[in-house]
Order: sequence, then structure tokens, then C-alpha cells
Amino acid sequence: MRYVKRLFFLLYILVATAVLLEIGVRLWGYSAHYIYDPIYMPYERSADIPYVHKPNLHNARARGLAVINTDSLGLRALKSGATYGKKGKDDFRIAITGDSVTFGEGVPETKNVYPVVLERILGKRQAKPRVTVFNYAVSAYSVRQMAATLRYRIPEVDPDLVVMAVIPADFDLSRTGTVDRWGYTVHSGSSSSLLGPDSLVKRVLRRIHLTYVLRDIIRKTRTPGPGKSGALAAMPASYRYVQEFVRFADARHLPSLVILLPSLHRGFAPSFLARLRKDHVRFLDLGFLAGEIPADRFMASRFDSHPSAEVHARIAALLADYLLRTGLVPGRAGNATNATGGR
Repeated sequence: MRYVKRLFFLLYILVATAVLLEIGVRLWGYSAHYIYDPIYMPYERSADIPYVHKPNLHNARARGLAVINTDSLGLRALKSGATYGKKGKDDFRIAITGDSVTFGEGVPETKNVYPVVLERILGKRQAKPRVTVFNYAVSAYSVRQMAATLRYRIPEVDPDLVVMAVIPADFDLSRTGTVDRWGYTVHSGSSSSLLGPDSLVKRVLRRIHLTYVLRDIIRKTRTPGPGKSGALAAMPASYRYVQEFVRFADARHLPSLVILLPSLHRGFAPSFLARLRKDHVRFLDLGFLAGEIPADRFMASRFDSHPSAEVHARIAALLADYLLRTGLVPGRAGNATNATGGR
């Protein structure tokens, strides 16, 4: 009987400690940007696109403390359920595919995400053509999903310009997982029955903030951080998806642009830029923003290294100048910028 009492006392201590730690983590705020609603669904038309956003979401919680609406196409948009008619003669459509940066993870309000800001800037600078920017970005997409998005999804809006927006991490094809039956993303390494894709245990753990602290501790002990000095110099095999993106656009007589977005963790080396020029890939290098804007202002929050609304505003302004200056968007040219480009 004495041993049973000791066992129950030990369990009581463990449960009480876990509850206190959970309360502490919630007050700390560390894990809040990981918590999100089941906003994803499988994509059936291509095996290269494991998941997309559910259409017609209204005030759903996405990663990075973002509250989002999605339109009828499943794109992050200002208005839930927005639809688009046939493109008119005075319409100019830009379709951007990318990862969590372009999606706007870490930016709570959609109006502050750079594709929306870009549309607003171009609209203020000129009455015609009327520019609409479609944000096809999804968190954790790699260049493989971006190329497939151009092939299978973007044609539905009949674009006049297509854009692939990347950071170095996007060339790691293993970063993109799958989606479970509820609408949460699952990393490709989750295979056990206890914590597998459709595990009920995992669904419960998603709402426990302490889980994310423990997960990050384990990850950091297994894999050292890349650091700011690790520039992407060697051309990975996945670079072929950038080439595929450009070839697909060229075959359909669509102007294309690759944007190299700023990241605090890793940048693009000069040799990478040289390869883009050699391959006649039109690109805009905005990586310098990671060094130009102090880290505390660059980060979406003290726990989230995604670009803040301030960085998104700078990206949009530089991109608008470039598009007008180069004639990729017809209209009045903007001022020259410090951004570099090729092709």
C-alpha cells in the first residue's frame, strides 16, 4: 500500500509540474506562433503538391499568429470567399508562388503582407492597367511545390506575370510534409502509430504549448543552426525546379521573375547569383534587407524570425519599383533601387 501511495504522489508531482510548465510557456509566449487551426487540405491534381489552403476560410488562425481569410481559390486574401471573373482588357495579373515568407507567416494582418502591399502600391501609381496580385504561397513549400503550383494552379487566373519567391531553405525538398485528415501539416518523418499523420494523440499534443518547446530543444540538440554566414553557394540538385519554372513560363510566353528574399539564417552567395545570370533567369535580389534592417525589427516577433510587416513593406516597395522600371508591369517607371537583378 505504501508503494502505491508513493506512485500516486509521484504521478501527482509529474502532472502538477507539467501543468505549471504549460502555464509558464503560455505566459512566456514562446510557442504561440506554432499554434494554428486545421487550414490545409490535400491537393489531388499533382503528387508534387501535398497540400493547399482550404478555400473560403474566415478569420482562421494560421501559423505565426496570423488571422487569415482565403478566397474561393484557397489563397490568402483580404476577403473570405472572394471570386474573380474573366480578366478584362485593362487588367494585369501577377501570380506569386512561395513559402511561409510570401504567405506572410508572422504577419497578423493580411493587408501588411507584401503581395497585398505591392498591389496597393501599383494601384496608387497608375490607374491602368488595374493590377491584381494573387498570393499562391503556402508555408513550408519547397521549390518543387512552387514549380508545380505554376503548372497546375496558377493558370486558373490567366496571369500576365509569374513570380517565384525563394529563400535558401526552399531548396531542401524534405522540408515539405503532408496533411492529415483534419487539416494539419505533418512532417514527412512522422511514421509511428502513436505520432503518425492521423494520430489522435498528436492532435491533442498540437494544442499543448509545452510540446513545441520540447520539440525545439530536441531539434537543436540534433542539428546545429545554419547561422547567418552559411550562404547557399553550391547549386543543389533541386535548382532544376527553378529552371523548370522558367521553362514552363517561357513555353507559354509568360514573363517570369525569381525573387531572392531576405533571411536572417542564410543568404545566397555570389556564385549562386552568377549561375542565375548564366542560365538567363530574371531575378531580383533582396537579400541585402536582412543586413539593412536590425534583427529586432526584422523579426515578426521575438520568437519568430519570419520577416515583420516592416520588412514586407520594404519588399513590396522595392519590387514595385523594379517591375515598373523594367517594364514587367506596364506603366510609369519608379525610382531606381539598390536591388540587383539579372537577365
